[in-house]
Amino acid sequence: MEPQEPQHNLSDLIVEALKAKGVNLTRLSDLTDIPEHILATLVDEKYGDLPAAPYIHGYLLKIAQALNLDGEQLWSEYLKDRSEIRRPGAGDVLPQNRFRSGKLNKKAIAIAAVVVLVFGYIILRLPGLFGSPSFDLGPLPATVSAPELTVQGKMNPADQLTLNGQSIYPDQSGAFSQKIVLQPGFNTLTFEIKKLVGQAYTVTKQVFYNAPSSTSAGGTPARQTTSTEPINTTSTTH
Repeated sequence: MEPQEPQHNLSDLIVEALKAKGVNLTRLSDLTDIPEHILATLVDEKYGDLPAAPYIHGYLLKIAQALNLDGEQLWSEYLKDRSEIRRPGAGDVLPQNRFRSGKLNKKAIAIAAVVVLVFGYIILRLPGLFGSPSFDLGPLPATVSAPELTVQGKMNPADQLTLNGQSIYPDQSGAFSQKIVLQPGFNTLTFEIKKLVGQAYTVTKQVFYNAPSSTSAGGTPARQTTSTEPINTTSTTH
């Protein structure tokens, strides 16, 4: 009867190859980039302390290449008589990368959405903040015979309006009405409109107050005239 060849397990195969090569585990770690404690765990057959099977398969292939062994044979020895260890298959996954982005936080998404909405609102409001102000002055007569005149118009209620330096306050819709006292002759009306942010704009108009004289040469009171023809408007920007 021929003597049977001695059975070699995984640990024996690695140890014998190390002796044949004249290297230790530290040197083998340098050659394979496998942590030395992993190599020591394989040699000591402490398989419960090892990572997942796909990793072990890769480690054994590297060890086999460094020690001139058969990598698949080492893998077979590792799996032999180990029912708790199955071969890697489609269900095996590597540990997730800790640097991989996780699920987006719902709170962060909500905050980002609010920021986008606010930014969009500001963009839409920029023309209203920095553009030319909205100012619609009602018709004014060129000549009047009464010492008082009421000016009316409409504007943006968020803007500021002054008439000859006196503030005028519109209602919620932006409509305004202001009574002024005229002096005989030409009266200059200077409207200044200023937005919350931006330049001030002025609109200048003139109204002639034809003050009544005492009597005409024939003893008849002088005839008074009132014109409602439109007058020129001059706009300037400060």
